[in-house]
Amino acid sequence: MERDKPDIGEYLHYIGATVPAMGSGWRKMKCPFHIDSHASAAVNFDKNAFICHGCGVKGDTYSLIMYKEGGDYREALEFAASILTSGNTEIRKQNKSSRGLSSKPSTLGRRGKHLSSGGGRRTAPRA
Repeated sequence: MERDKPDIGEYLHYIGATVPAMGSGWRKMKCPFHIDSHASAAVNFDKNAFICHGCGVKGDTYSLIMYKEGGDYREALEFAASILTSGNTEIRKQNKSSRGLSSKPSTLGRRGKHLSSGGGRRTAPRA
């Protein structure tokens, strides 16, 4: 794992995901970006990467921040610096969100409005 990037497990925990135990290779988990009744996602702690085969969200910590919180790469860097501790799996207590993860499209960032509320399939935007 690259030490200069924030830990992906820490961000997944921050947004309310049930993060699997640390280990090598791809670790199955339920996707925190859509309503997931089965483990359709996986996280790789060695590569600091995430992928969901249900809704298509994938990438490193910054990619997930841009997807969930909205904004560009620079804003994702600032968000990670203010919320996450680099190289440490403990979340800064003063910045920890106490709200649970919501599956409402309005809370999924800019692109979340195009996700359906079930099955992880994308829907076409309404005209």
